[in-house]
Amino acid sequence: MTGIIIVVIVLLVAWYFLKGRRKSKATEVEETPATERLARTPEQKNCIKYFTASGCLAGLSKMKDSEYDALVERKLAQYGDMQTALHKLCIDESMVNEVKPMFIHGYDYADSRYIRLGKDDKWRASDYQLTWVFCGGDQVYFYSMTFSLTNGNTVETTDEYFYQDITNFEHTTSIVERLWKKKGCFSGYERKPVVADSFRLSAMGVSRTCAMESGAETEQKIQGLKAKLREKKNA
Repeated sequence: MTGIIIVVIVLLVAWYFLKGRRKSKATEVEETPATERLARTPEQKNCIKYFTASGCLAGLSKMKDSEYDALVERKLAQYGDMQTALHKLCIDESMVNEVKPMFIHGYDYADSRYIRLGKDDKWRASDYQLTWVFCGGDQVYFYSMTFSLTNGNTVETTDEYFYQDITNFEHTTSIVERLWKKKGCFSGYERKPVVADSFRLSAMGVSRTCAMESGAETEQKIQGLKAKLREKKNA
């Protein structure tokens, strides 16, 4: 009888610990606005607050536009190394010296979870995209990375195209209106345009778009790619 009792106790103890282990396993939690800042780094929490804080006193508790810009610059320097792009493409710098490599970057307004209109009337987004474009003897190579400031997500893509398949390089602009609260505690609402500049490659049955900040230097680089494309097609 004593032996049976001992066996039962052992089985109960084993069942208890197994049940506890099953409960301790991590379970996926559905993401909601209320859980957005849970289990984030202090930096990510500050970025989420930058996009979501509202009200008259919100500016006292969230980072400034200039602070967010500085954080983007640090991340861009971290992820935007040219040698990393070459390594991901499995090519050497000596293979892509037809023209100077083009480095473009900008906010990914289309796919970002958050966008915000700063006090300087400039739009910012939670996702940022960088792209390297390399021209080889027969092909054009692309490396892109999109990184999020509000979480640890990164997405890398690589592509290559033969010159003969490419139809155009171009600068495209899209404008989408967003409803935004006017400045001031008791102000109403207004619709503000979000201007998104992109660099686009068009090829046979393919179109690739990369976020970028427009400027004279970028335009000059695009014209250089166009000239190289005409040269290759007429060779």
